[in-house]
Amino acid sequence: MNTPCQTDRSTLERLVRRSGIAVAALVLLTSSLFAYVVKLKDGTLVFARAPYTVKGTQAIITLENGNVTQIAMDKVDVPGTIQYNKENFGNVVAIDAPEEKPKQLPTAPPRSNNPLGDLIKQRGTRMGLPTPGPAAPVSTSGTGAKSGEAAVDPVYQAVFTQVFQGAEISQFRVVSARGRTRILVTADSEQAVFSTLSAAAKAMRDAFARGRSDSVEIVLTASSGEPAGTFDMSPAQAKLLVDKNLTVQEYFVRNVIF
Repeated sequence: MNTPCQTDRSTLERLVRRSGIAVAALVLLTSSLFAYVVKLKDGTLVFARAPYTVKGTQAIITLENGNVTQIAMDKVDVPGTIQYNKENFGNVVAIDAPEEKPKQLPTAPPRSNNPLGDLIKQRGTRMGLPTPGPAAPVSTSGTGAKSGEAAVDPVYQAVFTQVFQGAEISQFRVVSARGRTRILVTADSEQAVFSTLSAAAKAMRDAFARGRSDSVEIVLTASSGEPAGTFDMSPAQAKLLVDKNLTVQEYFVRNVIF
């Protein structure tokens, strides 16, 4: 027969074990949300599932959503990445729990060299759209209108040229089509698409400050000639992106036109 003291002790031990399981579950949840952060030399933080791997001159990164991207190693702040993950608890968590089996991420299927183009092909087929043909090459100067083209608004020309060159986006053109400003950009990766949309939002903000309130059509094309998405960006959308009230990934999903 158990004495009251023995019963209380047994109950206390069960509560302690349950509390330990709850804490371990909470730590596992935190680590799954923020596994690793890759810091770039320009200060950009790329949130990943695990530390990057190096292949040649590229850092191969598995993003939080499972997509795999690559960034040139000369753009990665290696010491800064190590320091950031050391100082920010929750990005890398080691749990000493013998009863817990190591969490294994699913093996990602082989990816092509043009994931955006493959995605657009698949969605285009489901929507009954024709397979896109080769696109006209995009100028690297970004300035001036070709013969037969309407004159470009000088304000949009100036702000997009300044912001894009500052963001090291070299393959773009600012043109006028059907009375609207259109930005033609070559983007060969998901990271390039997101960087272009972020830079475009900043340029739209600057144009709005100089009295321009029209939306701008942004046409992204891979160097292979396949479309990488079209966007009709308004000043209000640009402000949400610049103020970080909307992520560029969310903007892409909500507004991309194939």
